[in-house]
Amino acid sequence: MFSNHSRSIHPLIPALAILLAAFAWQAGANSSRPPAQATSVATVDIVEIIDQLEERKVRENELETRKNASQAQLDEVINQLRTLQSDLEMLAKGTDEYKDKVRQAMEMTGVVKARGDALNQILSMDRGNVSREMYQKVTEAISRIADREGYDIVLFDDSLFPVVEDAPYQDVFRSIISKSVIYRHESVNITNQVTTLLNNEFTAP
Repeated sequence: MFSNHSRSIHPLIPALAILLAAFAWQAGANSSRPPAQATSVATVDIVEIIDQLEERKVRENELETRKNASQAQLDEVINQLRTLQSDLEMLAKGTDEYKDKVRQAMEMTGVVKARGDALNQILSMDRGNVSREMYQKVTEAISRIADREGYDIVLFDDSLFPVVEDAPYQDVFRSIISKSVIYRHESVNITNQVTTLLNNEFTAP
């Protein structure tokens, strides 16, 4: 027969049960996440924007003018080299004059190659700087439009780039996994807005 003492409930047990229940409720509350806020997304085709910029066309024409001027200077040296080569054909080999012309032709050949290489490198750097400056202006314009229209994220729309055909597996696979936008509705495309904004600002008096 059980004693009354053995069947009595310790006064701390109900309090502990309540405390454990509170802990369990709190843990469940912390594990739940609040509903996600809607995010407004837009896309742009930066390649098309830069290609359509009036400023880029002007800058490219300036680069072409400088290139033609440098090429004209290089052509003068090339013509001098051709004259030397013609002289060599008229001279007898082994003479002092012939040897002197050979040395001149060798030096001038080095000058032509060095100037040609330098011209190509300078032109490439100039075009790179123009592209960099255009990109910075495009991203700044995108930021202004996004702030004005309330876009949270603006993505480079690469959905238009086709997956390569008749290429090795690795190239096809890389072409697929490198895409960041698979589909976008035309309503989120702000490419024309960016192009119009920058062209209007550039041509404004």
